[in-house]
Amino acid sequence: MKNTLHIYLEYEIKQNFQPQYKKIMNNIVESLPQYDACNIQWEKSEADSNRYIERFIVPTESHFHVLKRLRTSRRHLLFGLLDECICGGLKEINLVGLKTQP
Repeated sequence: MKNTLHIYLEYEIKQNFQPQYKKIMNNIVESLPQYDACNIQWEKSEADSNRYIERFIVPTESHFHVLKRLRTSRRHLLFGLLDECICGGLKEINLVGLKTQP
């Protein structure tokens, strides 16, 4: 077993954008395997109904850095759509990668 990175994203959605956000996220969850992401989980926070958490695993640090750049880019055709849904925009995404050892 090789090293992997567990990626965690957390952010708050504007209440009026919930339906639009869910539609965009369904497309994002479908597209993440194209970036070699697996074990994708996306859920609402138990503490706050406008806060969402995403978790997934990528195989390398390079994957992490690429996805971090893309997920916070307003120019990305899919990920950039979230900018208007997230309170404060894409720059407010809390994104962390944790490396696991074999």
